[in-house]
Amino acid sequence: MRIFKVEDAADGSATPGAVFTASINQKAIPVLGTTLNYLKLSLKGAVSTAAVAIETFALLLSGLVLRKGADNRIVLFGDELVALSVFLYGETPAIGENTDATGNNFLGNIKIPINDKFDQNAQFLYQLDRAAQTNIATETLSLTAYSDVEPDGKKPIHAVRIPHTTAGTAGIEQFQPRIPSVGTLKAIMIKVPNGFADGNIDTSVQRLKLLSGGQEIASWNDLTDAKTLIDNMDYVTPSPLADLLRPFRVFELGENGIDAKTNELSIAFDVQDVSDAIVVIPILEIA
Repeated sequence: MRIFKVEDAADGSATPGAVFTASINQKAIPVLGTTLNYLKLSLKGAVSTAAVAIETFALLLSGLVLRKGADNRIVLFGDELVALSVFLYGETPAIGENTDATGNNFLGNIKIPINDKFDQNAQFLYQLDRAAQTNIATETLSLTAYSDVEPDGKKPIHAVRIPHTTAGTAGIEQFQPRIPSVGTLKAIMIKVPNGFADGNIDTSVQRLKLLSGGQEIASWNDLTDAKTLIDNMDYVTPSPLADLLRPFRVFELGENGIDAKTNELSIAFDVQDVSDAIVVIPILEIA
């Protein structure tokens, strides 16, 4: 077992992480044992002039890119990492949303799945991209690697964001990128600009269809089928965590999922909020 601080301030420092006032270029995670189980991430930023909503603050991290050798494994923004962590592990992040412009915003306990063996010939590599957020300063980031802390047997995870703008006309739209053929598709996560509210039940993706070789094999309704990521999700008067997670819709394929290697998988949307910027995140177990 080994737990290693990948990015952090020096011991004895009151700062809760490494300085994150610029992007961190690609680095390697050292070989710590047999299996890299997961990473944990936190972000902190001082708020000034005006309050900053937590979902905006999360975009300070405008991309974690995690690779094994040349292969992308995780490519997600800060808010998307929170949603993935809550979905896969069911753990609530540490969260603080300052409201009087005299303190800090922070997010912590964001768990990032790896579940793969160390390999000297294919190192685990990471980079952390930063996007400045108005009224946020003195940013810090901490990243910890957990090795050999769980039983073997969990599959490596592939979750790479695909940004997309929905069609300008309401109705069925074929999504051109196919599902990556790297293993078993377990779920499809979609981030939409706005979640449900009492005045808006129509969404960017009102219905989602999964096709294999062009034939429909699954169809979901957003309101009926999308998984709620936290208990007591109130879309009308949400908490800060609910505000952060409200745009995320997760459509599950059951325990067995479907093999994306032997099946040519694609998706289609029933678009009802047109010309919306969405993000599609297929979640796969690598075979």
